Amino acid sequence: MKRPYFTFVLRMALSSGVMAALAGCADSFAVKNEAVPEEMQRQLHAQAISASEVKMTATGGANIRSNSVPPPEGVLNVPMYYDRGVPYLKASLNGHKPKKFMFDTGAANSVFDAEQAVEYGLRTVPQIRPTMSGVLGKEPGMAAVIPTLQIGAWRLENLPCIIRMQRTAVGSGILKEHLGISLLGVNLVAKHCKYLTLDFLDDQVEFGFARSFPGPVRKHMHKASLSMKHGVPTTLLKYGKLSWEAVVDSGSVFGVQLDRRIAEVLGYRNGGWDVGGNYLITGVGGAQTPKEANVRVLEFKALGLFGSYYPFAQVDVMPGPSRLGTYLLEDYRVTLDFEHNLLWVEWG
Repeated sequence: MKRPYFTFVLRMALSSGVMAALAGCADSFAVKNEAVPEEMQRQLHAQAISASEVKMTATGGANIRSNSVPPPEGVLNVPMYYDRGVPYLKASLNGHKPKKFMFDTGAANSVFDAEQAVEYGLRTVPQIRPTMSGVLGKEPGMAAVIPTLQIGAWRLENLPCIIRMQRTAVGSGILKEHLGISLLGVNLVAKHCKYLTLDFLDDQVEFGFARSFPGPVRKHMHKASLSMKHGVPTTLLKYGKLSWEAVVDSGSVFGVQLDRRIAEVLGYRNGGWDVGGNYLITGVGGAQTPKEANVRVLEFKALGLFGSYYPFAQVDVMPGPSRLGTYLLEDYRVTLDFEHNLLWVEWG
């Protein structure tokens, strides 16, 4: 399947929230955001696409011709590397040795740190500076293009992405550490695939290009509605007579996450119990401890989820939109059926 054009916009919604376990550090080290060093900014400008190659749009974006070359079989299975609660895929950027990158269905676009953009020779579009919105806040970015991205036998050419123009730093002096973020967003599949299967039970990822989702293979199955909202896949959750949308977010290590506004509508402005832990929630927008993020846990008597009801379900009230993270998804074979707008969940 081919998708000839992608238009960058000046403001992009990007949900990206992952957890980095920093034992003994989260409570004692200061966390701050820093601008990308000037020398690195000069390198990014040196890798810019020439003005003659960029056609700007009236809305402040740019038309960049992209292309997808799927394998002739029309389907591709690759290993999933499930590490620290999030899935990774091996991908090659611009012919470099394949490397593991987080695969984040809660991120609308692929994101790379400035250091990696320089290392892998990403082509930049400096005149387009999208503002990225993450779970913990907003930060500046720079539009860019990956000339070639290879996942197994699947080749993508001129894939749009965003470069982070700030870094999250933890500690100071010789103990200072930068928390890098490099991830492959869901746009690369939603635009080129009929379906995507994240098989957490067999550590496999399946991309369906030319064929429709063939159906469940496990003993038990639920299915629910699926829709793309703000560039990310969402499904419906229910409690009592109320329903709301939640992002299917493989980039979050939490389970069922409830945004604060929905919690208040449901009558839970306060209550629940606090979440502790000596780790950081990191992502676009910075990093915070659970205490700083004011994460609290509620218990619902019956939560409508995946087209069924789960008794005594625990949900985390935290910053960002409502989401379904890997603490829940890791027990299933999960398929995002873009063609039929369905979410398939299998187990057993």
